[in-house]
Amino acid sequence: MNRARKEKLREQIDRLEPQEHAQIFGIIQRYTDSFTKTQSGVLVSSDVLPNECLVEIEKMVTFYLDQRKRMEVDTAQRKALEKR
Repeated sequence: MNRARKEKLREQIDRLEPQEHAQIFGIIQRYTDSFTKTQSGVLVSSDVLPNECLVEIEKMVTFYLDQRKRMEVDTAQRKALEKR
């Protein structure tokens, strides 16, 4: 995975909710034990993660963002129906 793709993935992960971060961390733990826990979270270098891990994370992030978008559309549709 190239640097630009990793950077985009990091930006997407930053927009996720804490529960989603926990799920991503679960994936990371299956591939490496090289991470640092801090008061504000967990730090992981993408250099220590194999590409298959990054691809799995990318798929999970895409799923989360897609579901969020679907929920926003659904909420907007419900509000439109309530106004009628």
